[in-house]
Amino acid sequence: MMDWMRVLYSHMTYRVKADRQFSEAFQSLWGILAGDSFSPSLFDAFLHDFKPPTLPTDCRLRGTLQGTTPVGNLELADDITEFTQVDRQAPDLVLLQEKVNYTEVEYFAEQAFLELNASKTKALLFGARGVPTCSLTLQNGAVDIELVPKYRYGGVFFSSSVGTDLFIRHYETQATRATNAGHTLFASEAYTGTMPVLAGLRVYRARMDCHLTYGCEVCIDICEKGLALLEKAQKGFLRRLLGLGPLSVTAPLFALTGIMPIRHRRIILALRYAIYLLKQPPDTLANKAFIDSLALYRKGKKCWIGNIITVLARLPDAPVVITPESFETEAGILATITAVEESCSQHIMKGLASSRLPLLHGPDLGLIPGNIQTTLKMRSYLRNVIVPAHRKSLTCMLCSDHTLAVEMYRRVRCPKGYEIAPDNRPCRYCRAPTESEIHSLFLCEGFADLKNRRDTFFSRASEISPHLTAPRITQDPIRSIHLFLDHRDLAPTFAKFVFDVMIMFPGPERRRGPKK
Repeated sequence: MMDWMRVLYSHMTYRVKADRQFSEAFQSLWGILAGDSFSPSLFDAFLHDFKPPTLPTDCRLRGTLQGTTPVGNLELADDITEFTQVDRQAPDLVLLQEKVNYTEVEYFAEQAFLELNASKTKALLFGARGVPTCSLTLQNGAVDIELVPKYRYGGVFFSSSVGTDLFIRHYETQATRATNAGHTLFASEAYTGTMPVLAGLRVYRARMDCHLTYGCEVCIDICEKGLALLEKAQKGFLRRLLGLGPLSVTAPLFALTGIMPIRHRRIILALRYAIYLLKQPPDTLANKAFIDSLALYRKGKKCWIGNIITVLARLPDAPVVITPESFETEAGILATITAVEESCSQHIMKGLASSRLPLLHGPDLGLIPGNIQTTLKMRSYLRNVIVPAHRKSLTCMLCSDHTLAVEMYRRVRCPKGYEIAPDNRPCRYCRAPTESEIHSLFLCEGFADLKNRRDTFFSRASEISPHLTAPRITQDPIRSIHLFLDHRDLAPTFAKFVFDVMIMFPGPERRRGPKK
């Protein structure tokens, strides 16, 4: 590899372009290729002899080998961090000044011939309750290093507060970036038209999922406030893609699109990272930190492993309870991942069992309890129904995000404050006790145009699939609806019928202000 890189750099030439003209070819004997994936490794090789002094207060990793390994600095290419432990009540930074002096003067100025960027050099105190007794300085005391409440290193924002709020700024930043990525996608609809669901999900996986999962192997989601920001961004995107409102039920967002809830996805990725740490050689810092985290958990201390176990126990509807022994083998961690997938499936199926979703109960969709492959799958009608208005009307009907009385009266209270019973939400045309999805589609006889369109749909359905006669459809309407959804030709026809029916059942008009 090094011979190949040496040949690459020795034979590389450059030309300067100006006004469609090129200069003579020349070689650059200084610097490395900007943006090349190998360039950070070359810079790390250049800093191979960077050895800041070890302090008595530095963190130490034990692992499975004899002795301890002090860790007081990390290098990610040209991003360097130096750290040590101080008294939280009265932080004293005198010892850390020794590392700063070595980096700036002894190594950068005298050996590597580099210059430390003073404007980007910051200091951060974790959980300090007192004021530092001294400040850190650069350039022989000429410049004080600014003490900041948050700082970004390795793409992750760290806050000065400890506990659940340690990574709150990181959650806020990533949620904002994911939301902005979604807004950019939907802004393009002004030029391209409504985004197809399949294309939207591809963009989600390429442009949003990376922000929602960034740092999940480090930032374990014990901060519910931060996780809620990521969940809000994910649900908001899926609702807009499907054409649903902000009050729609959450479970169909995942059961219809095949997207895993971000809470479960992040913890699964963290568990896969635990497998990576476990398989590293015993002399690596990553493996030693992993082994020490297990030891800390067994002593009742706060640690990375403890956070994972806490998050697993908080999974909604089907918590996963494990012991630290599960992290000792790859098979144990893989079994935990399987348990999280089953928990995710049970959580979605419980959400679909809501009384608000009579058309999307798990057995009707063909879901198998605990089987993530059947639970998280993009439904075929989202691909087969190509007219956006028809697809959105059908989705709103399935998810009970419509203007029928059974849903509209759910949000209204009687004068005495109690909820209006479902059998007291009458149809506006035939005065049936409940204006539900099944009633409006197949049973209502109070509107001539509705009956005509229904007969037209029954005739069209019988032409496409002769065994689907009108009596058979009305005998088991929910099963018939799912047959329509899974059929390539019947799904668009049924979506058009739903669209026409929903126009006949409009919601209440919005109150408008006086004309000016």
